[in-house]
Amino acid sequence: MNKLEKLFLPAKIGSLDLPNRIIMVAVTTRYDFDENNRLFDFYAARAKGGVGLIITGALQTLYPGRKIGASRINIYSDEDIPKLKKWVRAIHDNGGKAAAQLATYGYWSKKGPEGTAESVGPSSVVLPRENIHPLFSLAEYLPPERALTLEEIMMIQEAIGAAALRAQEAGFDALELQCIGGNILHRFTNPFLNRRDDSYGGSAENRLRMITESIANIRKKVGKDFPIICRIAGADPVPWGLKPEDWLEFSSLLEKAGVDALNVYPKWFESREPLPQMCVPRNPFVYLAEGIKQVVNIPVITGVRINDPLDAAQILDDGKADFIGLGRPLIADPDLPNKAKEGRLEDIRLCTACCRCYDDVAAEKFMTCAVNAQAGREREYTVNRAETSKKVFVIGGGPAGMEAARVAALRGHQVTLFEATDKLGGQLIISNILPHKEEWNSTVQYLSTQLAKLRVEVRMNELCTAEKIEEGRPEVVIVATGSTPRIPDLPGINGNNVVTAIDVLIGRKHAGQIVVIVGGGSTGCETGEFLAQLGKQVTILEMQGRMGADYGPMNRWVVIDRLIDAGIRLECGMKVESITEKGVSGIRAGLYPEFFEADTVVLSLGMISDDVVARDMEGKVPTIFKIGDAVKPAGVGEAIESGFKIGSQI
Repeated sequence: MNKLEKLFLPAKIGSLDLPNRIIMVAVTTRYDFDENNRLFDFYAARAKGGVGLIITGALQTLYPGRKIGASRINIYSDEDIPKLKKWVRAIHDNGGKAAAQLATYGYWSKKGPEGTAESVGPSSVVLPRENIHPLFSLAEYLPPERALTLEEIMMIQEAIGAAALRAQEAGFDALELQCIGGNILHRFTNPFLNRRDDSYGGSAENRLRMITESIANIRKKVGKDFPIICRIAGADPVPWGLKPEDWLEFSSLLEKAGVDALNVYPKWFESREPLPQMCVPRNPFVYLAEGIKQVVNIPVITGVRINDPLDAAQILDDGKADFIGLGRPLIADPDLPNKAKEGRLEDIRLCTACCRCYDDVAAEKFMTCAVNAQAGREREYTVNRAETSKKVFVIGGGPAGMEAARVAALRGHQVTLFEATDKLGGQLIISNILPHKEEWNSTVQYLSTQLAKLRVEVRMNELCTAEKIEEGRPEVVIVATGSTPRIPDLPGINGNNVVTAIDVLIGRKHAGQIVVIVGGGSTGCETGEFLAQLGKQVTILEMQGRMGADYGPMNRWVVIDRLIDAGIRLECGMKVESITEKGVSGIRAGLYPEFFEADTVVLSLGMISDDVVARDMEGKVPTIFKIGDAVKPAGVGEAIESGFKIGSQI
């Protein structure tokens, strides 16, 4: 048996035959807000990529009373069935199997669109605001919960059963009951939140009754042969949460209740514990599935930060789980299953856990992927063979330039890439140096491998001069020269004790023991953490009112927590006035001056486009494009997307 063989052995969940052990778990995309086929195209690509089973994003069984989690495709009304059928058809027509995830949140309206939203739960409890996710520490997100009446409990169970019947009618092959994230069903399991003295509170069996009775109602509606997966926490990452041993007991009870499989994911929306972020090591929660597998005889699914097929196969070989749940890895590369089965591991575009997908959804935008420009734009962003092969020069070997070269070569162009240094990757090389950013190395590795396979001529340590342009006579030049650090006009800025963050990170300059970082964006914050790990005494000065303002919501609080834990002094609202050999002078919000002693002053004030080459090339080649940071400094996702767009248009 080869290393990956077990990953591709057929298996069953209940009566459902599956071709392999890879399951696409539920992800939130917001594509259902698109009037076109964005949602269906996205899932069609994943089905075509060879995944064994696709579980939809959360489908609400009750009318959502809050914007959070709102969707335009749900399952609380018969009016949803036509769209659900289209979703199923997109998966089935591309060789996949589909399961509907039924979700019941704690915010809902009994009366539909005209009703008033309420926060409800098993008991009337106000969650403590300490040690929870900053977003949910706001009062508007944590209003006092009203205890559900017995009549309402029955109504919810009936709504779940009716939703299951709609899933069956729409053609789904199975369903998953969502019992995680602190939703209503999850809350009933928790003795801190569930203080009822009736048959739904008290003992473990009673606290699970809301779920087991919902399962019984589902089974009554859909029959014994329709597979039911239950998505459970396995452990609750909140101060008032249940421990793994509690979920072992629940797992046994769920098996007795007739569940066909358990999907383990320790999620609670209000949790302050990092779960999907890059700082979390790979395969962190397999142990929860392993423990549950020892007490049940039904299949157990494990997931979260499992992005390497070799790791996935090893988990199965070790008997720690029966199926591997992948979400973001299939966003990053929909063809991951097929590529792995064919032994093409080097062709897999691995997820980096950067959380761009989460951040997009939190910002109420369509989900995108930093490493895969085609995610959610499968119809819009295609790679077709060009009618005429052209000679293309790409100047710059960062993520934008490498992606442009890759896509242009796929289209049949003759591509040469010039990189002025001895390494490909651009800013990603620096990212790999920063704490908890090592996953970006996989992106550089993937792009480098693809360039070699596509026979792109890569010229390292070589500038693309006007002479080379005249000699090579390219028909198209793509300028991807990136960006350089912004240096402000300040007294003392040219002092010997002043360096840039990049200088420090790549080892070009060394920092003294007492360091002041000017600029508290993401690079400043991460450079501060890097230096603190070296034992330096670090202060970060930020002119804006908050540190790390350019982070998305999934990463900002995690990084800030780490900076505080590292003893780094964080000063916001501080405008730097001057730098001397002894330190930095600044003014707090324009009110009063302060001085910060420093052996070394590190500048991290953003980047400016390096477009000198582009300006020099104007008029010397038939067609010239600027991409990535050479147009406007931004993130990795923007760089890769710009490279893809130009590469696919040439």
